[in-house]
Amino acid sequence: MGKVKVGVIGVGNMGRHHVKSYAALKHICDLMGIYDIDDKRSSDIARGYGIEEFSTLEELIENVDAVSIVTPTTTHYEIARKALEKGLDVLIEKPITSTVEEAQKLLKLAKQKERILQVGHIERFNPAVMELPKILREQRIIAVSMDRMGPFDPRIEDTDVVQDLMIHDIDIMRSILPQTVKKMQSFGRVIRSSNGHVDFAVANLLLEDNIIVSLTASRVTNKKVRRLTITTMAAYIELDYLERRITISHKGGYASLDHFSEYHQENKVERVFSSDEEPLRNQLAHFIGCIQEGTKPIITGNDGLEALRISMDIQKNIKKTLAYKTRDEEALSR
Repeated sequence: MGKVKVGVIGVGNMGRHHVKSYAALKHICDLMGIYDIDDKRSSDIARGYGIEEFSTLEELIENVDAVSIVTPTTTHYEIARKALEKGLDVLIEKPITSTVEEAQKLLKLAKQKERILQVGHIERFNPAVMELPKILREQRIIAVSMDRMGPFDPRIEDTDVVQDLMIHDIDIMRSILPQTVKKMQSFGRVIRSSNGHVDFAVANLLLEDNIIVSLTASRVTNKKVRRLTITTMAAYIELDYLERRITISHKGGYASLDHFSEYHQENKVERVFSSDEEPLRNQLAHFIGCIQEGTKPIITGNDGLEALRISMDIQKNIKKTLAYKTRDEEALSR
């Protein structure tokens, strides 16, 4: 198969990055154009990249082989359904849809049409994350802790911190720990969101084999933190997503892992940085490669469905604790 004709639906903050990355991948794809409900924004970006600004969603779909859907979550299902019904391959930003039922329908449709449905859990294409399977191959995991925190962003209005941030770590958890969740306890607080969405959340999960997972997500923390730590029977592993660095501490010594070499035991902790490859560009190149070669993507529609399912269970768990808090506050005010 030759170059894939691609289009981007939704060119807000994240959609612009999709356009930029596809433009840089011109050796494997042709960026045919974009569509967005904001005519001015769409015109400015189309003019800047010398691509077509389609006046309707249907017009874009008729002129491409594949699309990136980078729109509010509530619109994912209808747009993806139209694209799949037209026989297009689809990359849809996380979360896959608003509901589990919608995601299940898309999976069924993609299977019927024999089309790729990839979900944009971009963190899996972080070079440091891609090294984890190699490191964990001989490790017996005891516990995992994931922290994803940063300042408040008023542009995020359609979802809470669980599906905005924590869902990334839920997906990574599932990729390294495919075990079933046995127990869950979650807490959250509404801090700055005017629409009542939770801005700070903590979820503690007990998986099969009694592996403990702690997830923390915040969009009211005045420092950007993206960190994963894994405690195993033989080592303590730290991964910094932002610096793309992995540090491994062993009993009696330390080891570090470089993106280009195997890890080895040392007498001190080293800061070794992995590749500076751009995760989004890696993700889109993988999407195009799967289309050209007819292969299964790293992150399938089912992966997106399961991440959504767990995130919604956490949301339900948090709502219970928020409801208890509300009743307690009402009782105290009497």
